Amino acid sequence: SKEMNNESLVERLLSIETGIGLSDIRLGTIKKDGIEIIKERKEEFRDYPIFLDANFGADVSYIESAVRKFVQLHGIKVVFIDYLQLLAERDENQTQEIGRITKKLKLLAEKLQICVVVLSQLNRLVEARENKRPILSDMRQSGNIEEDADVVVGLYRDESYNGKESKLKGTIEFILLKQRNGGIGTIPLKFSADNITISN
Repeated sequence: SKEMNNESLVERLLSIETGIGLSDIRLGTIKKDGIEIIKERKEEFRDYPIFLDANFGADVSYIESAVRKFVQLHGIKVVFIDYLQLLAERDENQTQEIGRITKKLKLLAEKLQICVVVLSQLNRLVEARENKRPILSDMRQSGNIEEDADVVVGLYRDESYNGKESKLKGTIEFILLKQRNGGIGTIPLKFSADNITISN
């Protein structure tokens, strides 16, 4: 993660695991039984094969090296990178740099036989449209991302845009924008804003 530190990531994971609201965990406004649940889950958590790295200075070479190490030491199968645009310098060559990074990550996934999930920012054009559901071209510097990705998923929460008037409260749309070996379409899922969980 180049966006959140380890503490923030652990708070989110604890919220997901315990069902206790993220804001309660952050502010420490938890009842006594909730504290006990967190203590128990935190202990279990230590045994989970989840490895967090919040090196804000990481570049793609660092990520390649770290991933190879964790594959070798722990046999990891999935890597999540949050988020792609933070790996490239913010200058006139950013689009080309993103293309180089996505290619390297694709080759890394194929060579190590793992799944690499890369988060991407959307450009601001989506805000100007009436239909705010993401499309492929909404990804910032999208050309190479589209080309290299086997699967592209967009997420849409109507509640974010229409608030109390939304007819899709508590729902998030999992929009398959591209799937190299399958179909595309939209899957509605449940979303809990309290502990940031998505469920079937």
